Amino acid sequence: MTRLDYSILWVLVALLVSALTTGCAVFVPPPTPTPTPTVLPTATRTTVPTSAPRVTPSRANVAQAPIRTGTTSPAATVPPSATPTITLTPTRTRTPTITPTSTQAPPPTGRAARLDVTMRSASLGMDQKLRVYLPPSYYDSQRRYPVMYLLHGYGGPYNEWERWGLLDALDPAIRSGIAQPMIVVMPNGLMAQNIPSYFFNHAPTAGGAKWGDYIWKDVVAYVDANYRTLPQRESRAIGGISLGGQGALTLGMTHPEVFKVVGAHSPSFRGPTGWTDLPDAFFGTWEYYNQYDPYWLVQNTTTARELLIGIDVGTDDHNWRECDPGKRCINTFHQLLVEKGIEHDWQDKWTGGHDGITYWSPHMGEYINWYSRKLVGQ
Repeated sequence: MTRLDYSILWVLVALLVSALTTGCAVFVPPPTPTPTPTVLPTATRTTVPTSAPRVTPSRANVAQAPIRTGTTSPAATVPPSATPTITLTPTRTRTPTITPTSTQAPPPTGRAARLDVTMRSASLGMDQKLRVYLPPSYYDSQRRYPVMYLLHGYGGPYNEWERWGLLDALDPAIRSGIAQPMIVVMPNGLMAQNIPSYFFNHAPTAGGAKWGDYIWKDVVAYVDANYRTLPQRESRAIGGISLGGQGALTLGMTHPEVFKVVGAHSPSFRGPTGWTDLPDAFFGTWEYYNQYDPYWLVQNTTTARELLIGIDVGTDDHNWRECDPGKRCINTFHQLLVEKGIEHDWQDKWTGGHDGITYWSPHMGEYINWYSRKLVGQ
């Protein structure tokens, strides 16, 4: 045995004696486990907790923005009677450089507000609730602000975005200069007995209630008349989660003169089923619903090209992420946009399911940054 071998042996003996005399074993920390998201197997109703987790914006979150895409891939087919009338050349992929920058120096301070408002909707002939957030500096200046109109999911309520931590993330993001100051409006889309309206004008055979006009016409007019907004399409965003994401795509593509920025976060893609009970009856027939259907609008109009569209979906979203070719889901809608050369921000790498706990809440920071970068402020 060499001198080096004896040295190594004495080191090992010393370590053993130390461990026995002190009563402490050598501890090797286990690897941090990867959390397993809770997956909702079949439900499409949005579940709202009594107290949503608080979300703190960070520059790490802000850096994980969606990818700008417009490359070519196989086409998705659309429902009956949706015959394409235009053929367009796909555009090249663009990946934006994401650098969070302050939009105001120094960042704004002062009072912010969260208001519950009741407004009269001429389109619906009834009063409706709004949750309105006014950013820091609103009461201390004469500045005008861009507006985010954010739509809830199937089960609501109207302030669901706040339940998932939007304002907990937005207010400090504005005060720290990560996001520009913005007004947020959360309108109601639930009818009596909490039946979802789907945020479009219903078929005449189901009563014809004008829930789409209520959003783009009544709510926007009310907000512009009562708050210091920037009343231009470049300064208005319409976004939504699940059912609200489908509604945001519909409202953006049917009224690009009102909204420039459209965010669809885990959007659903419901349509006519032939059933006569509510809420299925609201869609009527395909002949009626095509005018509001995002698939048909992409195939038969050019309005999507006038918008800044962002779409995201969780890796474990088993409700609306994937489907067979020719069916309606988020992936085939993304493929349709790509085939048509319609640029859009696309994110399908974030973990989580079709719910707020595992998906929407953890990504409020990314949503805030995306809207802040797209909207034109003062």
